[in-house]
Amino acid sequence: MFHTLTACPVAVHEVPTSKVFFGRDDDAIHALTFYVWIVRGPNGVGLVDAGLPPHADDLAALRTTGVYRDVVPLADVLAQHALTPADVDWCCITQPVTYHSGGVLPELLPHAQVYLSRAGMTELLCDPPGHPPTEFFFTARSWAYLRELAIDGRLHVVDEPTEVVPGVVFETTGGHHPGSAGVRVQTADGLAGILETAFVQENVDAEIPVGIAEDVARCRREIKRWKQTCDVVLADHEPALAERYRGR
Repeated sequence: MFHTLTACPVAVHEVPTSKVFFGRDDDAIHALTFYVWIVRGPNGVGLVDAGLPPHADDLAALRTTGVYRDVVPLADVLAQHALTPADVDWCCITQPVTYHSGGVLPELLPHAQVYLSRAGMTELLCDPPGHPPTEFFFTARSWAYLRELAIDGRLHVVDEPTEVVPGVVFETTGGHHPGSAGVRVQTADGLAGILETAFVQENVDAEIPVGIAEDVARCRREIKRWKQTCDVVLADHEPALAERYRGR
């Protein structure tokens, strides 16, 4: 069951070195790219992440936490790749925070099965975190749609490795945040792992945890484990992926 991957940049967020690499601090600024991944395969079309909030008020609220530039709404991403919202069969959210979950809305994912980390939801509901603030896990609009998804049986809140469709597996990886997750996708070139526990490729190649890891040891363990499991591990905010996985 081979799939194709397309990395669609939806925003750029500049951060200091101390946020990207644990134990490293200098004057450099790193431009992290946020993606919506389009996954096409024999069992339909899926997304890894849903982009930033499309509504102006929600996006303005998110921007109080930092500068996000070059924002592309999910609807535009789909249109650019000859897709409609109704074409999307599933969506995996690699971190429950609005720069990944903003497009979880009825008009953008009307038929999709949606996958989230149980650990991330537990943190939100039972042990509210300080970072990100609770209000930035989901917008009010997305939170209301999660209820509809749950009633319809289309919301899957899991931690253990879970097959989304044959050849695609979602699981919680933690490290960065308890709700950080990864998606393994079988492609013609081997098993590709999209890992939110790593920001840039150097995190993976040098096995350096991200600088804002809530669990540094777990972050390092998961990076090593995914390198052993996958043929290639893709750090979820690596800018070079946009060129490498241009797809269609």
